[in-house]
Amino acid sequence: MDYRSQDAVTVIGEASDFKIVWLEDFTILNEIDSLFAKLIIATGYLGKDALLSALEPKVCYCLDRCDISIQSVSELIEAFTFVDATIFHNRQMHASLHQKITIQSDKSKEFMEYLSCLRNALSKLLITQYGVTTGS
Repeated sequence: MDYRSQDAVTVIGEASDFKIVWLEDFTILNEIDSLFAKLIIATGYLGKDALLSALEPKVCYCLDRCDISIQSVSELIEAFTFVDATIFHNRQMHASLHQKITIQSDKSKEFMEYLSCLRNALSKLLITQYGVTTGS
């Protein structure tokens, strides 16, 4: 067994001054950011229960670590970035200036499936529950 492959990570973004910038390879994260922002503007918050009801059941476990009210996209990807996202979240008030946000490379396919389902669920919530268009 090659233990190095289990420890390999893929950088998906970088945090600096309390803001995460997603890498260009992960444009879907920018789409999710935009949808999330529209939802927050329309409703003031995103409830975990509402998102769970719109999310495909096969990826609902990804929200296990989220609070009842979801405050940021980084919370939505915490299942895949557990160590780094948690460090970013916990130190957000104290601010490390630079931090890479990573996922385990062997979970890349699962991560992309979750992101796709998440984008669809956020779009569905905006359109069906709040009447907001999701176009750019």
